[in-house]
Amino acid sequence: MIFRMFRMTRDKRKERSATRTVAGWVGCALVAGGALFGAAAGLPGASAGSPGTEQAGIAAKGVKHLPADVPNADVRSESFRVVQSGAAQAAGSDFAETIGVPKAWRLLQRDVEGTIAIVDTGVDLKHPKLAPYLTEGVNLVNERKPPQDDNGHGTAVAGIIARFAEAGRSESAKASWNMKIMPVKALDRNGSGDETKLIRGIRYAVDHGADIVVLSLGLQRDIPEMREAAAYAESKGVLLVAASGNDAEQYGEKAAVSYPAAYPTVLAVAGTDGKRHESASTGGPEVDLSAVWRVEALQPGGGVTAMEGTSMAAPQVAGVAAMLRAAHPDWTPARIRETLRRTAQDIGAKGWDRETGYGLVRADAALAADDAEDWREPNDAKGTASVFPVGSEISAAWSGRADNDWYAVDVPYSGTLEIAFESEAARASSSLRLYPADSAKAVAPGVSGVSAMQWPVAKGTYYLLASPSDPADSLRRYRMVSGFRMAPDAMEPNGSMLTAYTLPPRSQRWTGTFHEKGDEDWTVVDLPKPGTLKIKASTDTTRIDLAVTVQKAGKSPQERDVNGNGDGEELTIPNAEGKYYINIRNAISGKPEPVIGTYTVDLEYIIPNEDPNEPNDSALTATPLVLNAKEARKGLFGTKGDVDWYEFEVRERSVVRLELDQLPDAASVTMKLTDKKLSPIGTWSNRDGTSSIRAERVTEPGTYYVALAADGAYRDSFYRLAVQSEPASSIYLDAAGHWAEQQIAAVSKAGWMSGYVDGTFRPNRQLTRAEATAIAVRAFKPEESRKAASRFADLNKGNWAYGAIVQADSAGWLDWASGRKFEPDRFITRAEAVVLFARAAGLAEPSSPKRPFADLPPNHFAAAAAEALVQKGWLSGFPDGTFRPDRPVSRAEWAALMARLL
Repeated sequence: MIFRMFRMTRDKRKERSATRTVAGWVGCALVAGGALFGAAAGLPGASAGSPGTEQAGIAAKGVKHLPADVPNADVRSESFRVVQSGAAQAAGSDFAETIGVPKAWRLLQRDVEGTIAIVDTGVDLKHPKLAPYLTEGVNLVNERKPPQDDNGHGTAVAGIIARFAEAGRSESAKASWNMKIMPVKALDRNGSGDETKLIRGIRYAVDHGADIVVLSLGLQRDIPEMREAAAYAESKGVLLVAASGNDAEQYGEKAAVSYPAAYPTVLAVAGTDGKRHESASTGGPEVDLSAVWRVEALQPGGGVTAMEGTSMAAPQVAGVAAMLRAAHPDWTPARIRETLRRTAQDIGAKGWDRETGYGLVRADAALAADDAEDWREPNDAKGTASVFPVGSEISAAWSGRADNDWYAVDVPYSGTLEIAFESEAARASSSLRLYPADSAKAVAPGVSGVSAMQWPVAKGTYYLLASPSDPADSLRRYRMVSGFRMAPDAMEPNGSMLTAYTLPPRSQRWTGTFHEKGDEDWTVVDLPKPGTLKIKASTDTTRIDLAVTVQKAGKSPQERDVNGNGDGEELTIPNAEGKYYINIRNAISGKPEPVIGTYTVDLEYIIPNEDPNEPNDSALTATPLVLNAKEARKGLFGTKGDVDWYEFEVRERSVVRLELDQLPDAASVTMKLTDKKLSPIGTWSNRDGTSSIRAERVTEPGTYYVALAADGAYRDSFYRLAVQSEPASSIYLDAAGHWAEQQIAAVSKAGWMSGYVDGTFRPNRQLTRAEATAIAVRAFKPEESRKAASRFADLNKGNWAYGAIVQADSAGWLDWASGRKFEPDRFITRAEAVVLFARAAGLAEPSSPKRPFADLPPNHFAAAAAEALVQKGWLSGFPDGTFRPDRPVSRAEWAALMARLL
């Protein structure tokens, strides 16, 4: 079993490894209570004083804690950035000021006595800033050696405690720090460790006089022996403080608070910058407090280093707890925990929140606080209910027989909510009632007892009413611990192949739970035809390490377990046919505890398809298509080189739209449209692997073919082909609704202008000199030119419009193009166009033109031609009275002018 130190480098490196941390269940067993009203008064759960782990027979799995330059996802190492003693800029934050330690020292009247144990990599026993505070410890890695730190993590944690002592040397302090630091080395020089040493370390600290134990490490699963160790510490009056973890940035909402921090009697500490939560700090319902994430910490041999993580936050809370314990030496761990919660500085959402708990720990506020018995008041109604997170504890009090305390409980899944309860008042089950958020009717308890109650619940918010059941008017203190157990999933019981849940032979999804110890889920599916079986499993919590096993009846199993906690697994079996058993389990350990969380399985059963249209490999065998059919035609690219042909008939001039959908992933597909003579009309392909192709054309009555081809065989999925048709309102697709639609239709019918092969006219495209001249020649038909050659040096006989340009020039239409160049590809201007048109139409141009337009003076070369066109009523300018002679002419404008002749 792996456990890990919660620290990070300044650059928050994320590292991966093939080894995995195991995970567990939050609060499913209620940790024994401490001496709330007297010595060793306990709540139900693990019994105090359970035998040590070394007698419990744990089959522990070891794992190396890798150095920083080796990828590792589960055990994070750290690259230390050493800051020289004379550096101008601190490497990390002075957390003492942030959490009010100097102010707390001025309030403290008693010396801080006792022992803080640090279960970690040991401590630098010769460090000058630590040596004065050290007491005898133990090296569980090598018991023949002292607990000398050969890694650095434990020294950094101890340095946080030493900072409290250093702050107490102030002249204004009225007390001294006499508390000792007990080094318990449970990790080797590489950070390797297992749960056996962790549990032994906790018990050693408790048995050898520790008052507080700092655990800047953790696991992702619940372990009965560790739960017992936490209960043992509580029964002995020892406070445990643990880091919540640093997984939130990597796993998001999947990240779960690690153990032992997840136990209700352990103070779970998250990270913050003092104002808001740190994004990498793991949050959850078990988080109690937060402390400074980035600090300046001691390192072995001297000097300091910048360190980050909840590892550094946990000892800050332990130091504050030590000072509070000095002020109130008779307080139990539960009383200390509750006081730290109520005096925390709220820095997140109002009240308790998952990221920072009750807020930033404040040493000064804790020392200044009075002995409030029920700081959550007023909470005597649903509207003022206090938050009671699942997996946490609450200490409160009733002020009299009429006092009712309400708590809001957010239940994450369907299951069983358990509240363990103890009170100075008479114990009675009727003192606790649970109500759904939207109902005044209490939930009937499944189990009711004097010390615990259980209710079957669905996911949602509930309100818990705690009322005194005795007639006393005096103050009555009480304590509650909440726990939750997942409900069995819908497929239970299915814990073996014999009880496997039968699935239908199709693609599907289901969600499961691990609701009891060692739970694993079996399903079976009988596949009638050969196909591909794909299993993809995912989880919503890092407390689950999924493993997927698929076994054909009578054959050897195939298992997939390559990823770590919180990650998914995938397994694919080709050519699957017959009965297959599917096993989903939590591989976090051999027989893991129940887990709060779910897994989801996506099963995909892909049967190789048969193309219902074959044979249709040529135009002669083309499959008929019905225009505007309600359902598209399904087809398949069954082999490489397969070309599927389809035919359809158009009875009137129409706009035809081809729609090809659901193309196979990554397939490159080509769609070609031809006429009856197989002359191509258009060719299209899917761009960048998109799953569809859309195309449209204006077609005349007749028969047409569609040919589809792909770059390979794709038998796993069908494509869909449909042909939609509607009468063409215009000759061209892009002319419908255009201001020049009628004129375009007229000149096209006359044969003067035509569209493009894709069925468009492109009315807004600008017209070249060559195009305008050719259209004019086509419309006006001048006499054949007798010139042997063109006068334009830039016009050769290879130009497509050579003959038309020479003919127009010979007729005197191009006099405006003086010089030796015609520039046939240059866009013709409005001025040039009216001259060309007026000359071609043979209009009489006035010798002394007036000024037909504001921007066309009488001496302009186009003034006479423009006036002649105006007099004919063929030309008008813009609303502002201008002509804009230098503006290029569009195809639509030229078509409109040419249509004047019709």
